[in-house]
Amino acid sequence: MQTKTQDLSQLRQKLINLYHPPQDDIAPFLSDHPLVKGTVYTLRRKCSKSSCRCARGEHHETVVLTASIGGKTRLWTIPEERIEEIREQAERRRRFRQARSRFLKECAKRQAGMLRLIDAIEKIRTQAP
Repeated sequence: MQTKTQDLSQLRQKLINLYHPPQDDIAPFLSDHPLVKGTVYTLRRKCSKSSCRCARGEHHETVVLTASIGGKTRLWTIPEERIEEIREQAERRRRFRQARSRFLKECAKRQAGMLRLIDAIEKIRTQAP
């Protein structure tokens, strides 16, 4: 009987440990820094003037933010003084989304492990009629 109680105690402790994930799992979601959906990149293009430098291969450059909004790709020109700020916010959102994906996978694994433990606890505690 002692081993049955010991097993039950160990299973309960494992269940408690799985139920309370480490703070690192949710840390990316607790920040208050702004996020921007999209990708920042340099757009290079030619104009139609034959005497322009772009006709010789020196394309016009504009830094833009692009994102899919409502199923349509949108493009915004970023003012020079805000390029790094917007780039950082877009990168921060990319990392946020990656953390979200990892968190969901970890939750699924954790829940599966918890269900196995709950089933094992039920099996130990269930008595024959």
